[in-house]
Amino acid sequence: MVPFRPSLNRLLKKSICFVVRPALLVRVPRAVIAAIVIASVLRCAPLEANGLIFNYRPVFKPYYDAAGAVKIAVREFERNGASRALIVDADSFQTGEIDASTIAFNREVEKEVWRKTPFASALYRYTAGQDGLIHNDGIIRAEGAAPGVFLTVDLCPSKRNFDRNLFTSTIGLPLKDKPIAIAVSGLWIERHRDEFNWIAGEARSNRLSVTWVNHSYSHPYRKGIPDEKNFLLSKGVDFDKEALGLEVLLLENGLLPSPFFRFPGLVSDRRALERLRALSLIPVGADAWLAKGRMPGPGSIILVHGNGNEKRGVKKLINFYKEKKGDFKEGRLTLKPLQDAFAR
Repeated sequence: MVPFRPSLNRLLKKSICFVVRPALLVRVPRAVIAAIVIASVLRCAPLEANGLIFNYRPVFKPYYDAAGAVKIAVREFERNGASRALIVDADSFQTGEIDASTIAFNREVEKEVWRKTPFASALYRYTAGQDGLIHNDGIIRAEGAAPGVFLTVDLCPSKRNFDRNLFTSTIGLPLKDKPIAIAVSGLWIERHRDEFNWIAGEARSNRLSVTWVNHSYSHPYRKGIPDEKNFLLSKGVDFDKEALGLEVLLLENGLLPSPFFRFPGLVSDRRALERLRALSLIPVGADAWLAKGRMPGPGSIILVHGNGNEKRGVKKLINFYKEKKGDFKEGRLTLKPLQDAFAR
């Protein structure tokens, strides 16, 4: 399954198409539409020749690798005619894409073994849920003592340019590594291809250490609608398609999705958490949403939007960097990768 991939033939089926703009309906010849669509397809081509993904599906298959470590295959798919798997290291939470045929399932990992791994423990703990509407569910701060903070940046769909200064200020910190968890939506990627490519390039050059957090594909939102009927709780939303579609988009662009998920609007319910567990995704909240005046302390998960919609939060983050520059330089404060927020 490859969600959200339109058919060019279907788009060009009729000789005359209608392009809708606010208060305007324009008849456009097929040749013009073809040029627009082809340009769009070329612009949205993967960053590398990784190949398109087909038959993308969730699985949960624990296994032992050659070194005896517990890994879990959480997705299977086909790419370039070969069977592939997305795996999670059950201790480090790191993901990887490997040849599915190299996985040895002949030695069973007993449930009592994989269930006690850090990854599975966190997955079950943070998807337990409760009745009714839930706000800010999931891990919101480090489970143990952490001499640092965890920076998460949300990229929801937006018409505005992204906050490049947020990223360059992070790159400029006096730290060897600059870990950042980016909760990205598929529509933001599609509508901000150049900005997405820039971030991915900074990650590939090791100027940023990016953990790609799933923020859903379309990040559904309707202004004025109560939370219990909004975001991913909206009527007609296909939860699995939203989550898996974003992963496919990342993989086709040569990037690895992490096993983490941030709910749009930080809004969820028991049913949504059950779907997360079925997809082997751990929800991530925050205890320091800067734009709402919540400043970070030791072990805080910081939330700031970098999509141009939250200038106040970006300004507070940059001021935080300036105020704590000495602490960063002397090693009293650091940025930590999101994986390190979980107890081992």
